[in-house]
Amino acid sequence: MRIKAVKSICIVIALLIVTAAVSCGAEQGEDNAVKTARFEENFIGPFDTVTTLVCYTASQEEFDKLVSLVRNDLEQYHALFDFFESHPGINNIKTINDQAGKKPVKVDPVIMDFLEQCLWANEISAGRVNVALGSVLSIWHKLRTEGLDNPAEARLPTMTELEEANKHSDINKLEINRQAGTVFLPDPKMSLDVGSGAKGFACELVVEHAQEEGFESFVISLGGNVRTVGVKSDSGQKWRIGVKNPDVDAQQKILDVLEVSDLAIVTSGVYERYYTVNGERYHHIIDPDTLMPSQYFDSVTLIAPSSALADALTTALLNMSYEKGRALLRELDNCEALWINDGHRYTTPGYDELVTGE
Repeated sequence: MRIKAVKSICIVIALLIVTAAVSCGAEQGEDNAVKTARFEENFIGPFDTVTTLVCYTASQEEFDKLVSLVRNDLEQYHALFDFFESHPGINNIKTINDQAGKKPVKVDPVIMDFLEQCLWANEISAGRVNVALGSVLSIWHKLRTEGLDNPAEARLPTMTELEEANKHSDINKLEINRQAGTVFLPDPKMSLDVGSGAKGFACELVVEHAQEEGFESFVISLGGNVRTVGVKSDSGQKWRIGVKNPDVDAQQKILDVLEVSDLAIVTSGVYERYYTVNGERYHHIIDPDTLMPSQYFDSVTLIAPSSALADALTTALLNMSYEKGRALLRELDNCEALWINDGHRYTTPGYDELVTGE
């Protein structure tokens, strides 16, 4: 996958979850119980984005083990979900696209799990998010890249070419064969674009692995996909995570600070990945109905029990009205959201309860 303009988002989140001086070791309490200390690591790599990891552990050695686990797992999932590049010895999303109309591809079960979630997200959102829209999104991606490289020649796709590409975006044609362990795109012009959902799905898998290894007080921010686990073990306080203002020119950079534990917070917005044609900005969130950039909101922040769920549906919420978004979230448990449009905010009933008053 190519580097996306998410570094500034990640830095903002990192600053908000790093609100105290970093400790460099653990101490013995009066009862001889080992106290935990706070450690932090930031790195750029898997998924071509910034990963921030904050954890309370008994020692630097334990924290280093967590960092290694996170790095290794993310590199593995990045390779599996990559739809831009091939990786030696791995059948990934690009492999599936390359074999469209030719033959089924034997894949890791993780890919099948993820694609089944994509089918679910498409169904529950009435088609507002569609990983099979790759034929359309690739046109926009190409022209956006060309427009950024050569602004004077920037142009929009024609509706004719978009509509022709859209003939090859029926997600229901995706064939997942669990028994054979294969995935197949029967339409040779069909392609998958997993930019919506893959990072969040990978993040949740990493969290599950870390919990299995005994880590129980940490936060991972993967390119704006934030997943909190437990509470701060030294104080018992919940984690504080900031929600970025989509108006990048505003003096107030953070709209809200949320206090959460064991929840994911994912924000999708239209304010960082865009290009300009004839003085007008065209962002990367494409409405499946119009095949043009979505016009509903500037950003949507979804709080959910898992990063996989949150990342799967933020794009869908950006592609529908507030009323339809509220109706969708009423079908799910423990999900809250914030919508921002031209400075106006809309929320679910439980969102404000998560906002700290300090």
